[in-house]
Order: sequence, then structure tokens, then C-alpha cells
Amino acid sequence: MANILATADLSEASEHPVLGAAHTYRVVGFGYTADPSGALVGSLELRLEKGGELVTLHFSRAHELELDAGFPHSYMGLEILDTTSLGWEHSRVRVQGFEDAPGIRFWAQKVGRVGA
Repeated sequence: MANILATADLSEASEHPVLGAAHTYRVVGFGYTADPSGALVGSLELRLEKGGELVTLHFSRAHELELDAGFPHSYMGLEILDTTSLGWEHSRVRVQGFEDAPGIRFWAQKVGRVGA
């Protein structure tokens, strides 16, 4: 599946409604918890800030996680995409950057706001 995900055409994917204009937020923290069953998935939380407003997003069944050296201390043009149109049960959300800067990339099954 990893090879399919790496070459997926995301041109038709739309911005995920969980957070409008994700690229205007700054990543101020993140955490990952591996699945205790040993499956190659886990849960991931991103803490984001914009103008003093803090938002925490929880991603379930996160996989294919990639972190670049220098993340999160750079502007990466964060994108949170709704990829349900691809029809993949476990890969309905894609997080990535659109700037050529250190960033974070992963797929997840679901995303939601913590405390909302």
C-alpha cells in the first residue's frame, strides 16, 4: 500500500473541513502514540496556533509518518486534505506541506478537533 500512497494523484483532493486555511497555522507541538497491538498505525496529535488561538487535531490510524530534520521550526505550508474520493478505507486524510521546507507528512483514517 505504501507504494500506492506515495504515487497517489492528490490533484482532486480538497481541503479537509476540520480546519480551514491550515496553511495559516503554525505547528507548535505534536505527539504520536503507536498502536499497542503492534499494527503499523497509531494516533497522532498536532497542536497548531494562529493569532493566539490554539487548536489540537487528533488523527486516528495515522501511518506512513515522515518527519524532516528541522520540523516544526520552519514554515511548511501545511495542508490537510480530504482524500475520501480515493476510496481507501484507512487513508482518508493526507497531511503534507506544499512549501519546499522541512515538514511532516502522513496519512490517517480520521481527524477531529480535540475538545470540540
